[in-house]
Amino acid sequence: MEENIFPLPAVAGILENELVEARLHNDGRERPELTRSIKALQLEMTGSYSTPIYLVIDPESGEVLGRRDGALLDEQRFAAFLRQALDGGGRG
Repeated sequence: MEENIFPLPAVAGILENELVEARLHNDGRERPELTRSIKALQLEMTGSYSTPIYLVIDPESGEVLGRRDGALLDEQRFAAFLRQALDGGGRG
């Protein structure tokens, strides 16, 4: 996703202009204590250790506006997920 979908125009435009992107990478081996903290935060935010999970969160309320479990390797469909979340909620 990071290499094949995020840079594509339909997705990149939304990510760059309408969202603040944050990523949790939970596969670090050099600092196991940090990895444990990241996994705990992921579990708290998503209820799951699975990856990838994409969340669109309202920065003021903390409400999850959109959630996508698993990769979506289609530019237009991933852009539609982001747009739906921004336009009023899209879980799925």
